[in-house]
Amino acid sequence: MNENGDLILRYLERLGVEYIFGVPGGAIEPLYNALARSERNGGPKAVIARHETGAAFMAEGYARETGKLGVCCATSGPGATNLLTGVASAYADSTPVLAITGQPSLQTFGMGALQEGSCTGINTVKLFEDCTHFNTLVSHSAQLEHKLMMAISHAMGNCPGPVHLSVPVDIMRMSVQSQAASGNLWAFIDHEVVPTYEAERLLYDELANKERVTILVGEGCFDSVDDILSLAEARQWSLVTTPRAKGLIPENHRLYRGVFGFAGHRSARESMLEANAQRIVVIGTALDEVTTGGWDHSAGLDRKRLVHISNNPDHLSRSTSALRCILGSPRLLLKRLNRRLKVEKPVKWDLCGHSTNGLPTNYLLDDSVNCVDRSSPIKPQAFFWHLSQSLTPQARVYADSGSSYLWAIHYWHVRKALDNGRTPFQIGIGFSSMGWAIGASVGAAAGAKGAPVICITGDGSALMSGQEITVALQENLNVLFIILNDSCLGMVKHGQALGGAEAIGTELPRVNFALMSEAMGVQAYSVNSFSDIDQIDLDHLLSQPGPCLLDVRVDAREVPPMGNRMRVLTGAATGEEYAS
Repeated sequence: MNENGDLILRYLERLGVEYIFGVPGGAIEPLYNALARSERNGGPKAVIARHETGAAFMAEGYARETGKLGVCCATSGPGATNLLTGVASAYADSTPVLAITGQPSLQTFGMGALQEGSCTGINTVKLFEDCTHFNTLVSHSAQLEHKLMMAISHAMGNCPGPVHLSVPVDIMRMSVQSQAASGNLWAFIDHEVVPTYEAERLLYDELANKERVTILVGEGCFDSVDDILSLAEARQWSLVTTPRAKGLIPENHRLYRGVFGFAGHRSARESMLEANAQRIVVIGTALDEVTTGGWDHSAGLDRKRLVHISNNPDHLSRSTSALRCILGSPRLLLKRLNRRLKVEKPVKWDLCGHSTNGLPTNYLLDDSVNCVDRSSPIKPQAFFWHLSQSLTPQARVYADSGSSYLWAIHYWHVRKALDNGRTPFQIGIGFSSMGWAIGASVGAAAGAKGAPVICITGDGSALMSGQEITVALQENLNVLFIILNDSCLGMVKHGQALGGAEAIGTELPRVNFALMSEAMGVQAYSVNSFSDIDQIDLDHLLSQPGPCLLDVRVDAREVPPMGNRMRVLTGAATGEEYAS
């Protein structure tokens, strides 16, 4: 028996998709029937989340880890609306995700069907309209195949992001003549934009005679790092990364000055100032609040010195005031520029060591004295720095919204990129959904083939989405969950204090997450001091399948690096200032 659900799975098989994350229900049941048949034949496997938002986060984590399409599904009504936050997160961070939601039968539209999400009820297609690149109701069986191909092409094109298909239950279960899935998927998938020779000439003219240049490396540079490093070393230009690209450039490279932007480093900002940079070359990223440090006009993100390069036209849409905007593949453009400048790849990169106290010598950390403070309660600065130096560099790190990613961006030291050239450091910072890292780390672990994944989250996020830890248990996935436990919503609490706001709504009960974890069947440890950390064999934990949890009591008095965020919230920096 071949149904439309089977046809969908044949296309996903062609793309190498191994898992579909979701929660079953009546209106999506035919797709789960097809999944059961698929699993028996070695096709994509169903991973059952505890909440649909978690399923969408898992799909995003899987896509980030594998570079493949992430797929999530939900039933109609509340299943679809629960999925929405996770889809919006993928949209904000340009992650390719296919969301499939069910609907009651077409003939019941407008009749008050249970969990109806049609245009005559709570219109779920309309709700997805502003957070997807393609969004449609499949109203006839004959539409499904070509709408599916359109959705996949939009999801994985040069402007990647989530797409949504809403499929009524009777359409999903309709029989089809063939499972061949022979349609052309490649209309928008995996195409590099070849930069024009005029763009290459303009870039050469801007940079050829400049002695002081800073290159801001974005997340779209994962396939051009060698060309960037070769150029920087040949010309002795400074290198900084965006928060999303942290880890693409070796953090012990002598020319690396740290992260610029959200929770970034002073040395990175200083390298952007006019005295240190005649030109700033931004590559493979959008100029949003996170990347620009809250549209920090004083750091040189202005027309006089800014050159912006990206393969994604959406990135360039926010930099119309730049000196040069160049649409094209960074990889192809930099190879051609390096040939013009007679730049060759060196035998080995120019790396540097740490200082005598173990801290970096090429960029500056805030409160560096706290990085080597092993007193109790645990300083977050010391915990992040110590752990990043101790754990295997092949561990994937997913840091959650709030204080977790603030501390991680600034203090987690990425020792090397993954073997595929991508960064092991991931943040869901575009939409900044609390609990994102919990689901995303599960999805990443599903795609990581046993490589360890580390989820760093806060107690507030764990109380929102901690139930997804049981998915890692059920699927026997290698995830180390680290909960920063300070009995408060830390980023909000410190933001209120820094901004002069009323102190309200940030206190949380003192929760023993180790006991909660053990009640769920997950091995756990309470960590109250560095001596507790020293007694845990972390290498052993990360070398075996199955999840584990560390409940880490951190010093709630320590303020995370959130100065840029506070300038925006208090009105000290605005988009208007940046555009001037």
